[in-house]
Amino acid sequence: MIKLKDFLNSYVVANNISKSDFTSPSRKRMIVDARMIYCVVARNLGGHTLSEIGKSINRDHATVLYAIRNYEHLSTYDPDIKSKYYKASVIYRTLEYKPNTERIGLIDTLFETNKRLRQRILELEKLN
Repeated sequence: MIKLKDFLNSYVVANNISKSDFTSPSRKRMIVDARMIYCVVARNLGGHTLSEIGKSINRDHATVLYAIRNYEHLSTYDPDIKSKYYKASVIYRTLEYKPNTERIGLIDTLFETNKRLRQRILELEKLN
């Protein structure tokens, strides 16, 4: 299972949102929608509990449940929300990817290198 912290870090970078803005009480539409998509993907693809998801973004379980229900409603008529969900699910599945150890190809090498670089960046951020 993917750690929510890894997904959160990758998700905010991909959406060009600072982590502090994402976890803040901001009610800007762009950030609210991004949080909603994050909650839905973490729940649907990751199987994380509502409380785990809420803690990762400084919210409670009820807020996460509301976001998931709101997504179900909005996705029926807003194609932009569906495309954002697809983008987030690709990010989640990319983090979930396990290289084939029997025959390592270019894609496997790139994913492994990317994983190592992400870990190194996190280590350097902790030092700063």
